[in-house]
Amino acid sequence: MLKPSLAALFALGLLSVPVQAQTPADPATLKKSCDKGAALDCFTLAGMQARGEGMPKDAGKAESLYKKACNANHAPACLELSRLSKADEAVKLLDRACTLQSGEACGLLAARYQAGDGVEKNMTHAAEIHQKACDGGWGASCLALGALLHDGRGVPKDVAKANALYAKACEADEPASCAALGFAYRTGDGVTKDPAKAMALFHKACDKRLALGCYGVALGLESGEGEAKNLAHAFELHGWACDNGEPRGCHSRALMFRDGLGTTKDAAKAVEGFQKACDSGFGPGCHEVAVLYETGRGTKRDFVRAVPLYGKACNAGDVRSCGRLGRLYNGTPGVEVDKDQAIGFFKQGCDGGDFASCSALAPMYEFGDAPVTRDLPQAANLFKKACGGGIQPDCFSLARMLRDGHGINPDVPQALELFTKSCNAGLGTACYELAVHTETGKGVPIDRDRAKAFYKKACDGGDKRGCDKVRYQD
Repeated sequence: MLKPSLAALFALGLLSVPVQAQTPADPATLKKSCDKGAALDCFTLAGMQARGEGMPKDAGKAESLYKKACNANHAPACLELSRLSKADEAVKLLDRACTLQSGEACGLLAARYQAGDGVEKNMTHAAEIHQKACDGGWGASCLALGALLHDGRGVPKDVAKANALYAKACEADEPASCAALGFAYRTGDGVTKDPAKAMALFHKACDKRLALGCYGVALGLESGEGEAKNLAHAFELHGWACDNGEPRGCHSRALMFRDGLGTTKDAAKAVEGFQKACDSGFGPGCHEVAVLYETGRGTKRDFVRAVPLYGKACNAGDVRSCGRLGRLYNGTPGVEVDKDQAIGFFKQGCDGGDFASCSALAPMYEFGDAPVTRDLPQAANLFKKACGGGIQPDCFSLARMLRDGHGINPDVPQALELFTKSCNAGLGTACYELAVHTETGKGVPIDRDRAKAFYKKACDGGDKRGCDKVRYQD
């Protein structure tokens, strides 16, 4: 499950609450009071001047009035003035408003430290300021601090504390925190997994028209976890979430279009949905639309168009795309061969846990596929990684190297164990090797009946040599 970037929402200002407009009053009366030093009336008059209420609209005069109120230590005026100022000056104004106990100002100041906007990036200081704002009742900072604690950014990782902060902010009517806590209960992240509780939290966020919350509800309806499965309603909610700025909703709706779940199968709309998710910066969306271009499913096959999409997904952390991009550069019609790029992407994918990338890289090291220098121990290590990821032909390749001592220390018992694993998974060539070992007594006792059974299994698995042996023995 991919988790929402809650701190990013805060940093973008999506969770801030705008200053409420004051009740209209007589401008002349307010001016007299402001001239006598009444900061609140200066602030109110500034808002009226900015909006053109009861007087001509004048941004310059409004700014001067906000400055006067801010200089008189009126925190909302400093906060409003920060929105009119350049980044470095805005930081100073937010700092002043935060010192004057404005929770919103503290939260926005912390977000600037997170992003390095107008100030040097400092995640630890951002966390400290969010803590101050959260302690003062500013729910959005509880949410942002929870996200930092969850990921261990600027503070020691503490998922339990993060969830406690999400709960606190959710109770303070911060819908994004309800959604964050919902995902924790959906996946059992720092809490006991509880799909029903997750759905209740998602509904609470969705009822506040938070797209992320509605996406969470849709996930539960799609899987039938926490509520009865309802694919049609899940499809509708994914669509609403997508239309309201949640790229995961676009991605999920596209998957449903692709597979015909909760709606009529429509490959063209799947391409459109994946592209929309990709354009919003969601890596898996880029990956899926690239797959469709590579395979020609729902659109014209186009390897060249798939390349930048896989690149975007790879850069966004989708390691599957790194491996697929490596394969395209390693020799695909219409794509210029670039072995250096291929190797780089295979390594990036393999290091990130994409076993198919390890599988592609291993034979390059085994045979010294230029520009790679032949390195049999490295090949064995890569085959081992891929085998651990369930790629049976690589279990077979590792077994072969272990049996023959091909660049590594021989280990026939381990080789036989791997041949057995691959044979049981239906790989005919592995069954054939087991048959030969059992027939000749290499590493195991001679057992011709068992060997015959392995030859038959090899034949059933597509190994012609096994079929020939079965016919000869019959």
